[in-house]
Amino acid sequence: MEKRYYSQLAYFIKAILIIIVLGVFFYIITELSDQIAETLSIKFRKNLVAIEYVMNIVFGIICLLFILIILLRGKPQITINETMIRTNRFKKKFEELASYHPGKGGSEPFVLSKEGKQYDIELSWFSKKDRKEIEAFLTERIQTA
Repeated sequence: MEKRYYSQLAYFIKAILIIIVLGVFFYIITELSDQIAETLSIKFRKNLVAIEYVMNIVFGIICLLFILIILLRGKPQITINETMIRTNRFKKKFEELASYHPGKGGSEPFVLSKEGKQYDIELSWFSKKDRKEIEAFLTERIQTA
């Protein structure tokens, strides 16, 4: 039996806030580029509006790329079945995992593989009920595997 857990509204709010911050950053950059173009135009006695447009285009493209990365990265989700756990960052069979360590003091919980590699599980994006269910299932499956 496979069960999927999806993140809550908090992740969507985080993405929206990051996009708003990037928008404000872009506005500040356009104001700064306007000041730079005006200063250079006075200094060189030429109209350097092209510099302002080029700077705005470059910073606009950078902001759009950041927004695309945020949106395409995907919401956190966890898929668990009888033999494996799959998140956005890793896919492991329970027999490859050595132990589960719950989060303490605001840190995210993680699992350790038998090779000693640590895999973080972003449970903070899930509801409390889902977190408890996931933690109980992981603990039980890793101990029996």
